[in-house]
Amino acid sequence: MKPRRVEDRQDHYYWKARKEGYRSRAAFKLKQMNRKFGLIKKDYWVLDLGASPGGWSQVAVELGARVVAVDLSPMDGIDGVYFIQGDLTSPETWDKIREVRGRFDAVICDASPKITGNWDIDHFRSVELVEYAFKIARLFLKRGGNFVVKMFQGEETPRLYSEFKKFFVFKKLHTPPASRKRSSEVYFIGKGFGGKFKPERDEP
Repeated sequence: MKPRRVEDRQDHYYWKARKEGYRSRAAFKLKQMNRKFGLIKKDYWVLDLGASPGGWSQVAVELGARVVAVDLSPMDGIDGVYFIQGDLTSPETWDKIREVRGRFDAVICDASPKITGNWDIDHFRSVELVEYAFKIARLFLKRGGNFVVKMFQGEETPRLYSEFKKFFVFKKLHTPPASRKRSSEVYFIGKGFGGKFKPERDEP
């Protein structure tokens, strides 16, 4: 993990990740959110969407979880992680997940679209990813399970929150301290998955 930008060279969490052996500074976002909200516990099965390069998967394994990680980009192996290279928007990828595990205690997603620099485009691309992550969560989460997904704040954020919150006992929008100050990212956190729903595909 080589610093390529001025902001990397000046970033506390970037260097902390290098020092502690994490593959990305994003690892500290999950560590902070888990400390605050208890999203992942020992012996949980965790589905990590948009996992590469693997920072969140590393944290989940440290917490005692077994992980199925999914990303379109390749990811170097991690002990305790089963990696699926595939598009998280593709039903074929969902079938591959199902072959490994039908139900998960937590679904986590730190995926981002390719950033264009155009705020409106980036926001709506983020919305599309978030909606697919939620669709997968609805298919694979156990009753009582937990869900965390990153989104870029914008005009669709209230709609997404209103849609997602109906499915969880505890729900909150949260920005962890490790998020860059200039970033527009926010995380939807849902705990206690339940309620009535109709999955788009047959349940695994």
